[in-house]
Amino acid sequence: MKRIAQNAHLGGLAVMVATSVLVVGPNRTADAQQPAPRPESSGASLSSVNRAGAHGPVMYEDTATRRRFVLDRSGAEPLLKFDDDPEVFALRSTTAQRGDDFLRSDAGRLVLRVTELGNVIAFFGDSNGAPAATTGSAAPLDRPPLATSLSDKVKAASRDLGTLAGHEVTVFGAGEFAGAEAWAADALLVAVLGVERAKGLEAGSGDKLRALRLTRAAAPAADFKDGELVLSVNPAEGYAGRPSSEAIALALMSGGS
Repeated sequence: MKRIAQNAHLGGLAVMVATSVLVVGPNRTADAQQPAPRPESSGASLSSVNRAGAHGPVMYEDTATRRRFVLDRSGAEPLLKFDDDPEVFALRSTTAQRGDDFLRSDAGRLVLRVTELGNVIAFFGDSNGAPAATTGSAAPLDRPPLATSLSDKVKAASRDLGTLAGHEVTVFGAGEFAGAEAWAADALLVAVLGVERAKGLEAGSGDKLRALRLTRAAAPAADFKDGELVLSVNPAEGYAGRPSSEAIALALMSGGS
């Protein structure tokens, strides 16, 4: 079984995904491979409201792609969400000797760099990074809404996954998430995005999917074997407690034997 967890070594597969899109949805743009840092002067300064709040949620616009996104650094993990995509990405932060923070996806891909001075550099469409301009404050990315019942979300995910796979896909395990239905629903949403993403990157990926199982676990992971995709989710960790669509796509492309 191929296991994709937060700190997984991706090997050659990461190189493939590093040239793919960041998210599935409108305005798809090529991911950047990890670049050499740019001078801090190339970044756009944070707004006064973000300087006052240190790491509060702020809306940015990537100057290379013109995509707008929210970066919320108020919690334990930096969170990123594009205006044109429903997924919230929990990023992993590492600090370089010069004081810059490098924010990566759970699959290890460089997404943003926040300089010591507070400037933000995005790597969505420019292999060397492009400044992200502050456009104002934003609402916190605290938790997903649950507009309908979880059972409705399970039915919708089964339908969407079946459409992508070309045959019926069974979804089960949602009953383990009593009291955390919103996070189970979010994991189902990301699973559909992950399968869509995998099919966009590699023809036939996801066609062997027969079942999706949600399970509570201490650490998030995506495992795919014998037609079953298992998503390990820890609701207590919020968005960082479930694998991203990128990690799910990697599991589908590398597993399934």
